[in-house]
Amino acid sequence: MSNKKPVVVYGASGYTGRLVMEHLRELGVPFVAAGRSRARIEEQLRLVPGIEDAKYEIAEVEHTVESLTALFSGRRVVCNTVGPFTRYNCEVAEACLKTGVHYLDTTGEQSSILQLEERYARDFDKAGLVMIPSTAYMYAVGEIGARYCLETEGVDSLRMHAVGTAVPTVASAQTIFDQASRPFYYLKDRELVRYAGIENGRVCTPSGEVLVTSSWGGSSNPLWFRHDGRVRNCKMDVAIWNQELYKKELELERLYKVQLQWIPEAQLRPLLDHLARTVTPSTPPRETRQVHRSIDICLATGNNVAVKSTLFSTGGYLTTGALQAYAASRLAVGKPERTGLRSPSEVFGHRALMAALQSFGYASIKVERVV
Repeated sequence: MSNKKPVVVYGASGYTGRLVMEHLRELGVPFVAAGRSRARIEEQLRLVPGIEDAKYEIAEVEHTVESLTALFSGRRVVCNTVGPFTRYNCEVAEACLKTGVHYLDTTGEQSSILQLEERYARDFDKAGLVMIPSTAYMYAVGEIGARYCLETEGVDSLRMHAVGTAVPTVASAQTIFDQASRPFYYLKDRELVRYAGIENGRVCTPSGEVLVTSSWGGSSNPLWFRHDGRVRNCKMDVAIWNQELYKKELELERLYKVQLQWIPEAQLRPLLDHLARTVTPSTPPRETRQVHRSIDICLATGNNVAVKSTLFSTGGYLTTGALQAYAASRLAVGKPERTGLRSPSEVFGHRALMAALQSFGYASIKVERVV
């Protein structure tokens, strides 16, 4: 296989992998489309607009460190879209470390990020490599807005909300249900504090509608900002326009606490995957930009200062494809300024990421001083 293609899209047979390849093609970045089934990868590639002039190869590979190491050798960066990530990210990270390859993934789940931090962050740093989870709409877009707010001196507390229209993919639904047995946290006085359970709040959208929010998963942002000396407090929640989804989360939480938490993990996973299929039984259609829109709001406050960012964006999976492709294009040709486990904005800069999304027509932002 030619080593001239610096980017590996792992999980190319999936919904998100297809969108990453679509945006890599837009940016003119050569890539290897990799996954367990060559036939399924070929099927997905046929759905990529303009694929006939993309520079790519297909690789069928087993999900083992040995097979992935052989595939990654000579590459520069891996876009990992294989989830649920808590189950499958270690083999990919291990192979990246063995081959000197940068690591990207699309998860915003705290348990997956903390797993990578515990096992690999120090070694990636020593090797001059970077690993960047959450290079995706969830929750890199919210981080961009928060970092705009942090440009105002004196703010130290971030209250973040994401509002969206979305139907999760099969793997995303599995990831959501996978988190039922995982702890999640918010940042309070520079310490991570565990949620006792799902917290529901309220958010007022720019149109004046009030939606119920969910703290489910906690988001990746409290993890990133715990290392930022400017930030004392950070909490983020999510609201979906389809308000039935947060009710399903509460039902799952009750089910887990009453019936499922006693089941060994090896037996619990198939049950959770079955429940996930009741939410997303098959791959949803590609997002429609006129329908699938999101709003990310951050209110940053200090003792006598407040600033608010409102970021409007299009479909979350489209945005994810663009962020992954942009990040991969940067890492494919340049050396990152930061190494180890980092957030997308730490590595590439929040203004550069925002410019990338604007170049695709995917996002716009308003930042306003409140006090």
